Amino acid sequence: MKHRHLTHEKFTIAAIEDILARGQAPDWVPLITAIRNDPYGEVAEKTLALCERPLYGAPVFRRVLASARQMQ
Repeated sequence: MKHRHLTHEKFTIAAIEDILARGQAPDWVPLITAIRNDPYGEVAEKTLALCERPLYGAPVFRRVLASARQMQ
């Protein structure tokens, strides 16, 4: 996903927040993949913290995180 205010493709807090706030299903795929590959890693923890905010994708990503962590 191209971020309006970022010039990189890393999963920083700002990038993840942008994905959760205005991303659509195709934009979510790389983040879901990163979480599934390392459900307790840095990207997953950043996403979990952002899921506390009222962001559009937060409910979906709470389920993604729970599912990925159950599979471990």
